[in-house]
Formats: sequence, structure tokens, C-alpha cells
Amino acid sequence: MVKIFKKTINFKELFKKSNQFDWIVFSCILSLTIGIVALLIIGDQVPFKVRHFSWEGKKVGVKDKTFTLSFNRSVDTNSVEKNLMIEPPLPGKIAWQGRKLIYTLNDPPIYGTNYQIKLDNLQPSYKEEDIQPFVSLFSTRDRVFAYIGIEGEEKGRLILYNITDLNKPQKTILTPGDLVVTNFQIYPDSEKIIFSAFEPNIRGQGLAKQELYTVTTGFNVDPSKTPSQRAGKLKRILDANEYQNISFDLSRNGEVIIVERVSHRNSDDSSLWIITKDNQPISLGIPGSEFVISPDGKRLAVAQQGGIRMVPLGSNGGTSRIFQNYQKPLGFSESGEKLLLIKDNIDSTRSLVVINQDGKNQELFRTPYPILDCKFEPRDQKDIYCLKTDVIQGENGQYREEPFLSVMNLEKETDLPLLALPNYRDVALSMSPDGVALLFDQVVTTVPQSPSDLLTTEQEAIADGQVWLLPLPDLKEANKSVNIKPQELIFGFKPQWLP
Repeated sequence: MVKIFKKTINFKELFKKSNQFDWIVFSCILSLTIGIVALLIIGDQVPFKVRHFSWEGKKVGVKDKTFTLSFNRSVDTNSVEKNLMIEPPLPGKIAWQGRKLIYTLNDPPIYGTNYQIKLDNLQPSYKEEDIQPFVSLFSTRDRVFAYIGIEGEEKGRLILYNITDLNKPQKTILTPGDLVVTNFQIYPDSEKIIFSAFEPNIRGQGLAKQELYTVTTGFNVDPSKTPSQRAGKLKRILDANEYQNISFDLSRNGEVIIVERVSHRNSDDSSLWIITKDNQPISLGIPGSEFVISPDGKRLAVAQQGGIRMVPLGSNGGTSRIFQNYQKPLGFSESGEKLLLIKDNIDSTRSLVVINQDGKNQELFRTPYPILDCKFEPRDQKDIYCLKTDVIQGENGQYREEPFLSVMNLEKETDLPLLALPNYRDVALSMSPDGVALLFDQVVTTVPQSPSDLLTTEQEAIADGQVWLLPLPDLKEANKSVNIKPQELIFGFKPQWLP
């Protein structure tokens, strides 16, 4: 039998016939076998850890609603959820996608805050092994707003004011002294601001010759995508050679600009113009001085005789429609699903109405006095802050209008007064992106005397002005009354928070 086996397999002949390629294959198989055996005996030596955190070292803003944690192996999900800690607390909901944890915030993070996320004392799902401790930091954007200066070298100039540390505020002047800024809007990434301005040395033609510009802020929320630019870099967007630029609005996504323009030669040639990414203005052929753009830039609500017209700004902007007997559009909600309108009633009163995408409306309140401005609270969009007027009797026995601020809840249909704003009704409001504070101004007006005067929307000259900061109450805990006090910040007017 042995002889037969030796004849069948002759090892010497086999090795003689083996060429170099066969030896390479045999060596690879042997090495692989040894490696597998060693791995089975010794085990996986790569430590159990968090492989990736999506907000690592990032400056997050109100649109950053979700972060992810990825692990290098399967984990006990219950253990992760129990041991995940964020300081200061950021309540949210957890979902899983394989080895990836997805954390969605309930509310926007508070601006000007440093956060720490920590994970420890975890185990993988298949054996007893502690996780490599994970600690990471991220922060929110600074608390910064822009305003128009009113004193000395700041007069008529666009200025940034950083109040992340209220004890050490930082000021940055963006525009040159040879431009008088009249209005501005901030792009969603906070990297630039669009503004209207005129040259004060154009004798008697200031507002008639105001042009549109952009200016860089020096902020860069994501340096990995775009290089940073210095603050104060100007670019002209729209001249005033043929048309006077009266007012403008910027869509919340920063992609569409609508400008009200009137021809210098023919005052009947008045309409709204649209400017998109290529910066080429195109007339819409639609007149109007009261208008707002939807956040996605696809729809335009404009006041016309007899009502509010909803105009599609593209093929996917829906159909044109008219809401009859409405006087003025105030603004869209953050999602664009709701629109605030002021309605004129047959009994000479005015109503604030919210309309959804289906055209269904809800009257929030009715008043015989003017409704000045209303804005959605940015967090859950169930609350609306409104600047209204009331009539009070003065010490001399005469009655006068007095603005006051209140907050309304759409679901509970409650109206909570917050603050009286005496002496001046042309107040500019700006809600902070995290919903915890409100900016407003109060100015002292006089009769215009110079073409370079700073003017209110009612064309009164501004002699003095003050920007105020109002901390907002926690509406979930507020009852029938609240006691909040505004804080005086700086001389100026038309404050707007950076997103």
C-alpha cells in the first residue's frame, strides 16, 4: 500500500516541477493562515472608540439641527443613549443607522456658547470591553448684529457689533465714509450683507441715486469650503443710472433679490425687478411697494389694489393667486408654509391673519389701531411677536398712540403683552436666530435739513437713535404676565441679527 502511495505522489518530483510562481502562492496562503489564526487567538487589538463626530470643532448655527457620532464597531445602543452627555444641555432625539448615532435637536442651540460632548463607560454589543473615552468641543456662532451708525465718523455707515461677551463688545465698521447706508439685509451664511446707499456729495439727489452693494463681514462659518475674505470688501450690484432704486428684499436662502424701481425719465414706469445669482436685473412688470419673498425665493407676496397677490418666481413657484381685501404682507414663517397678512375690515378695524399653503386662514386678533410689524418666533413657529399700537391718555388729557410689544400663541390663541415703547412708532424689530432675544431701536426725529440726513421709513430726519436688547421670556413657563427689562446697547438704528 505504501509503495503504491509513493508511486502515486512523488514529493521530490512535485518540488522539482514547482516553479517560482507556485512558491509565491504557497507563501501567501501560509501567511494569511497564520494571520487568521493569530487574530482568533489574540483578538481585535483596535480600541473601541468614536470614529467620527460631525460637529468636531465646528461653529454651528440655527440651521444646524443634526449631528452624528460614528463608532468603529457595533455598540449597545441603550448604553450609548444613557451615557451621552452634552454640557450645557441640548435636548434632542436619538435615531440609529447601523453604527451611526443621529442626534436631532429639539431647539436651536444658543448662540455665543461653547458646548462639550462626552461619552464614556460604554460597551460594544458583542463582548466585554470599555470604550476609549470620547470628549469633543463645538461652539455656536457669535452673537453679532449689524446696524447703521448715527454719531460722528459712524454716521450713515454699516457697522457690526459683537456682543458674545457683553463686557467686551467688539465693533467693526464695514462701509466707507463716502456712502450713506439707508437699508440692508444679511445673507444666510453671514459672510456678506447687501445694502442700499448713496453718495452724500450728490447735491439734492441722494435717495434718487442710491445704489445696491454687497460688503463682506469677515465671517466664515465653514473655512473648509470657502476661503475667508477680509471685512469691508465692496461690490456694486445695481446702479441708479436709468432707474431709482427705492426698496429691496432678500430671500432667506440668499438667492433672490427683489427691488422696487422707478424710471428717472417716466414716473409711470415703476415695477419690481428680480436679481438672481448672475446679478442681471429683470423687470417683473409688477408694481408694488409692500412685498416679501418666501424663504426659498420661489414666491413673492406683493400688496396691490384690492388685495395681496402671490406671484411665482419660477416654474416651480406654484400658481399666481390673489388674497382679496388684505392690506399688507408682513412675512413668511421659517419654513415658508405660513404667511402673515394685515386685513382691512368693513368696520374700519384691522386684523392680523395667518394663511397656510392651502389658503386656510386664522384671524389672530382685531384692532382699530395700526399693526406695525409681526415676526414668527424662529424655534417652533407657534409664537408670533407683534408690534401693535394702543391709544392712551396723556397727562395733558390728550390721547396719543403708543406702540407696545406682545407675543401670541397660534395654538392657545393667547396674547401676552411684554413691553410698552412710548414716544415713537417707527420701531425696527429683529429676532435673534436662537429665539432668546430681540433687538429694537428708538430714534428721535426732526425735519429734514440736508440731503445727507439719515431718514426713517416715514422720511423724517433722524437726530438721535438708540439700539436696545430685550431678553425674551421662556414662553413655556410664562403665565398671564411677565416682567422683562430692555438693555441699552449702543447709539444707532435699524439693528439686524446675523443668522
